[in-house]
Amino acid sequence: MRINKSIDIEEEIRSALSEYQTVYCRPLPAEYDLPNILVTQVGGVDSQTIDTFEVVLDSRAKLEADAIDYLNLAVALLKQIAKEQTCALRHVTVNTSGSWGADPVRPDLAMCSARLSVKAHQQSMEV
Repeated sequence: MRINKSIDIEEEIRSALSEYQTVYCRPLPAEYDLPNILVTQVGGVDSQTIDTFEVVLDSRAKLEADAIDYLNLAVALLKQIAKEQTCALRHVTVNTSGSWGADPVRPDLAMCSARLSVKAHQQSMEV
């Protein structure tokens, strides 16, 4: 039987950005490089063979300006990667961007976040 199943969007985004940035999926490791992006899926819906994932990108850096710049770079890269269609990503929409504050675990670090809608093809496979 042939089925379609959702991809691991967190890993797909991590993989797509990893050539350009330091990117982690949950859980954030105890020791990590700065600046970095943490990718978290927070929801989504499917429509036939296309999924729309709700994803939050958290950017951490020593300074707020660095965190927001790193976040903006991640969003721009994802939009271009989706446009080039070199992986499962097909379209990226920014729902909220640039919200900032201190990292709840490491208040000495700046953290900026963006919430995105990411469209991606499901994986087709035989079972």
